[in-house]
Amino acid sequence: MIYFDNAATTYPKPEAVYNKMDQFYREFGVNAGRGAYERAKKGAKLIEDTRSKVASIFKAGGDKEVIFTPSATIAINLILQGLDWKDGDVIYYSPFEHNAVLRTLYKLEENYNLVLKEIPVNNLTLEFNLVDLEQMFASEKPRLVALSHVSNVCGVIAPVEEVVKLARKYGGSILVDGAQGAGLVPIDLSEVDYYVWTGHKTLYGPFGIAGVVVDKKATNLTPLIYGGTGSASEEREMPIETPIRYEAGSSNIQAIAGLNVALDWLEEVGSKEVFEHEKKLTLKLIDILAEFMDINLFIPKDLDTHFNVVAANFSGYKPHEVGKILDEKFDIAVRAGLHCSPRVHEFLGTMPNGLVRFSLGCFNTEEEVDKLKGVLDSFLI
Repeated sequence: MIYFDNAATTYPKPEAVYNKMDQFYREFGVNAGRGAYERAKKGAKLIEDTRSKVASIFKAGGDKEVIFTPSATIAINLILQGLDWKDGDVIYYSPFEHNAVLRTLYKLEENYNLVLKEIPVNNLTLEFNLVDLEQMFASEKPRLVALSHVSNVCGVIAPVEEVVKLARKYGGSILVDGAQGAGLVPIDLSEVDYYVWTGHKTLYGPFGIAGVVVDKKATNLTPLIYGGTGSASEEREMPIETPIRYEAGSSNIQAIAGLNVALDWLEEVGSKEVFEHEKKLTLKLIDILAEFMDINLFIPKDLDTHFNVVAANFSGYKPHEVGKILDEKFDIAVRAGLHCSPRVHEFLGTMPNGLVRFSLGCFNTEEEVDKLKGVLDSFLI
C-alpha cells in the first residue's frame, strides 16, 4: 500500500514505537502511580519523563504545564467546557476548524448564549485578513480565539503569532488546535494560553495519548472528568494541584511509553529534517497534480503558509469514486469526503461531497509520488 492519509494518522510508526509497545505489558504492565512498589514507581517516572519531553519539543518554558488526555478532542473539550463562560462572551474561530472545536462551540453557544464570529479569510487565496480581524476585535472584544494551527483539509498554516498579538491587544485568550503539525511546524507558545497536540499524528506516536500545553496562569479550568488520581483519596473534591487535577483515572501508560520513544526518535532524526522532507514531497505532489487539467487544487496561494496536505477535486468524478479507484485498483490510500471539517467545505464551496485529500508523512518517498502520476495518467485520459 502507498499511504497518503497521514493527516488522519501517520503510518507507519518508527520501529522503536512498535518495539516499545510490544515490550511494554511484559515488563511494565502495572498501574503507574497507584502503588509504592518498584514497577509502579517506574511507571510514574515514565509519565513525568514523557511530560518533560513534550514540553521540550514545544520549547515550553517553566510558565507552561503539560496536561495529558486520551485524545486531542478531549483536550479541546477540557478547555472549552472548563472555562467560566459569561452570557454574551465572544468567541472567534477560523473557517478551518475541525468538528472537535466546532461542535463544542455550537453546544456552548446554545448553553451559555455565546456569540460566535468567524475570522475573515479570502476563500480564493486562503489568506487571513488581519486588518478586518482587528476591526472586528475593536468592535466586539474576544473572550477567546480558537485557531487551527494547520488545516487538516487545505494544509493552511495559520498566522498564529499575528493573531495572538491582536487578541492580546483586545484582552482575548488563545486556543490553538495543533493536532496537525504539532512538533514539526514551528510555533512560539510564549503567548498562547492553550496549545492542543496529539501523539498519533506529526509526533509519530500511538493513538491514546494527547494533551494540551497550558499557560499556568490559565489553569483555572473546571475539570472535565472527576475521579481517582492516586493521591489525596480521602478528599471529596478533585486536587487543586495540576496537572493531576485534570488527569483523573488510570493513565494510558502503554501509549505514553510509545510516545516517549517516538519523541526520542523525532529528536534523533530532527523535527526540522522531517518537516523539510515532508515539505519537499508536498511541493512535488502539487507540481504533479497541477499538470492535470481535470484536477483542481485547494491550497493557499502562498505555499510558504502551507504544509503536507493537498486537497483536490477531479472533474467527472465524485471524491469517494476517486478514493475507491485508488484503493481498489492501485492500493493507494487517500481520504475522500468532508474530513470532519464541514465548515471548510462550505467556505470552499465543495459541499456536500467534499474533496480528495492527499497527506504526506516522513516515510513517504519520491518514488511513491512519481507512481501516483502514472496512476493518474492511466484513468484520467
